[in-house]
Amino acid sequence: MARTFLSYAKINLYLAVRGLRPDGYHEIDTAMQTVSLADRMIFESTPDGGLEIECDAPGVPSGPANLAGRALKLLQRRLRVGAGMRLRVVKTIPVQAGLGGGSSNAACALGAANSIWGLGLDAGALEALAAEIGSDVPFFIRGGTQRCRGRGELLEPLAPLPDSLWAILRPPWGLATADVYRGFTSGLIYDEVCTNMALGQIAKQDLAGVVRTRFDDLESAAQRVRPEAAEVRSFLVSSGLSGVTLAGSGSAWIGFCPGLEVGERVRAEAAARGWLAFLVRPVRGGWLETVK
Repeated sequence: MARTFLSYAKINLYLAVRGLRPDGYHEIDTAMQTVSLADRMIFESTPDGGLEIECDAPGVPSGPANLAGRALKLLQRRLRVGAGMRLRVVKTIPVQAGLGGGSSNAACALGAANSIWGLGLDAGALEALAAEIGSDVPFFIRGGTQRCRGRGELLEPLAPLPDSLWAILRPPWGLATADVYRGFTSGLIYDEVCTNMALGQIAKQDLAGVVRTRFDDLESAAQRVRPEAAEVRSFLVSSGLSGVTLAGSGSAWIGFCPGLEVGERVRAEAAARGWLAFLVRPVRGGWLETVK
């Protein structure tokens, strides 16, 4: 019997890049929040041990190259699972947008297969496996509001973000994470003061303060890689949104909506420009089985 799960996107409430690590990754300090924008993932266990991955989005790999496929293969190998899985991914989260869609799919695959195959793994065990797949994947096992450090895999729960409306705008081109990090200027100094200010507002659950203290250290790098990114930011600011920042490494941008009327206007005007726009709210988890 097929079972359907939602795999949520994320936004960054702030993103500080602390510099290059000896392993070649960048050390980051960020607060991530899952939001209501989600892919649908339909799982069906099979008896033959095979993995069949189907995705409806162009450019997203099918089969074991898919991050969700890698997650399922890792579970099979580590726990000697004899069953297989048929998975269909219905994408809504745009790719190369900085919204964590691939990592979210991988975490959802771990959690869903753990349930479907009856493996009995707890959250800690799932997070350890998730860290082997990608830096952001452990975050999506927990979801909600988390401070993420190291490569992104070191998690610390934060006070939940109050209910609020956010606009996500994705232009008709993507940004590869590796390209943006390569364009990051190491002379930019990690500002602990800005980070502590952002964390303080999150701790107080002061929505206005969270919006006011948002920042993303990768914005300049993204605009050097793709100068048109500045146009997207300017559009959101001029449309009346506040706390406008890049979504992770881009290419999407995020802004706080003062009301639904403003959000609907932004969505309509963005569509007229050929841009994708979504209105989202915070959610508490990283993935969720849909109600039958």
